Amino acid sequence: MSQPALSFKDRLSIALLSFFGRLPLPFLQRLGRWLGQLASALPGLGPFPVVLRNLQLCFPEKTGAWHEETARKSMISTGMTAFEFARTWIMPPDYSVAQIREVHGGELFHDALASGRGVIGIVPHWGTWEFMNAWVNQYTSPVIMYKPGKQPGVDALVALARSRLKATVVPADETGVRATFKALRQGGFSAILPDHTPTEAGGVQAPFFGIMTRTAVIVPKLAAKTGCAVIIMGCVRRADGDGFDMQFLPADPDVSNPDVAVAAAAMNRSMEALIRMAPEQYQWTYKRFKHNATLANPYRFPD
Repeated sequence: MSQPALSFKDRLSIALLSFFGRLPLPFLQRLGRWLGQLASALPGLGPFPVVLRNLQLCFPEKTGAWHEETARKSMISTGMTAFEFARTWIMPPDYSVAQIREVHGGELFHDALASGRGVIGIVPHWGTWEFMNAWVNQYTSPVIMYKPGKQPGVDALVALARSRLKATVVPADETGVRATFKALRQGGFSAILPDHTPTEAGGVQAPFFGIMTRTAVIVPKLAAKTGCAVIIMGCVRRADGDGFDMQFLPADPDVSNPDVAVAAAAMNRSMEALIRMAPEQYQWTYKRFKHNATLANPYRFPD
């Protein structure tokens, strides 16, 4: 299928990402850190208020100082992640694999693949998950659902980068669901990032960090229909800045419950367990509680 013509802005995005992706990773991380610090210092010009509000909602037991500090750390991490992505998109897959220092719980991944039941890897927007793609491709040919963003140029670069792997990228729509269902039935592996806010038709109200909010149901429905294994997985930056660690956790068993609301709650609990390991590396920039059951508008900020 032919790609639509890219605008000048899109071509410029590709050129900039290609340029930055060829720079040394430590330099890119320092640049991302600086941009994150700048965004934190100018909260009126960026997503800092959203990040802070999400942390206040999800960690009400923490102090205001903790919320402020973690919000600043999250902004820094988000800036670093953006440049880290550029590096992994431009460099060959072997480079990304070489950046993985430790794999925690990897037996969950290998045992799930060996079961032959098919595997869904739930991947929250936590850490620098793109490095994980190359590692996973050493052992399987994943089907990855991808929801295009607002910049076709970036999407084109991502598609090119992933074409070097054994992954099959499918759209996050009915076509993609059918392809994923088929792969799982054949014992394959699919990575799904289900922590975006879905459309009303694609979600149910389920607790996420104790707040009833609209939650995607694609993972629970696929798990219930296929009987596949479900694991939680992520890739985070090491505290010393030297590479990344991968983390695998078992999903809550109720994630495949035929009651989709029960299953969605289990999926959210599973993601929470991973996020709590390093909350500053989660992308709190999303207005995750925009469609919730109890709060009028948590993102209404004073002028």
